[in-house]
Amino acid sequence: MLRIPFYPNSKDDTHCVQACLRSILKFHFPEQDYSFRYLDRVTAHKKGKWTWNSAMLLFLARLGFEVVDIGSLDYRKFARDGERYLRSVWPADVFEIQKRFADFKNEQRLVRLLLRQKGARLIDRSATPADLRVFSRRGFIVLCGGVNPYVLDRKKGYASHMVLITDLDEGTVTFHDPGLPPRKNRKVPLKLFLRAWRYPTRNDASLIAVRLKSANSKRNI
Repeated sequence: MLRIPFYPNSKDDTHCVQACLRSILKFHFPEQDYSFRYLDRVTAHKKGKWTWNSAMLLFLARLGFEVVDIGSLDYRKFARDGERYLRSVWPADVFEIQKRFADFKNEQRLVRLLLRQKGARLIDRSATPADLRVFSRRGFIVLCGGVNPYVLDRKKGYASHMVLITDLDEGTVTFHDPGLPPRKNRKVPLKLFLRAWRYPTRNDASLIAVRLKSANSKRNI
């Protein structure tokens, strides 16, 4: 099991990305402290909004991490067509909820920067359980994005959530779930996790894998 610090989401339930990033940073740079105010700045978070991956990927790549993003979202098409592309690939209910909680124009700007960033690999396909195992074995920290927490709780509804994988076996997945409610090393059946991760379809699973390239990178934080 990956022994990595755990941090909960904020009380307004909009900081799962920042909580996962905080775990990564504290794992690699334990002498440093990371407030939500700092993490909001480096992830381009806006009050009351959800956070997409782009700013965090840029931040980690510039900090000296090897960053791999796998997902069905075509960054190049989004950079070019913006909201029109999202409307064409998402079901109407997902699009409307994302539009409510995301800043599409700012994310489009960040994606254009990300596409030019060295150290960031963007792979346009759905992530798989094999990806979880392969990257974990290679020493990457793996985050799963787009997880529907309602499915994990066996309820109806939709939200987009991020968790940090800490262990895998044949039938279960263990992960830091920032919440709400926050659950350290939460363990669920693999089949349930896949239903939540592959939402709204099995082609929608995404992951981020990060690995620090060099210990010298810590001086840049």
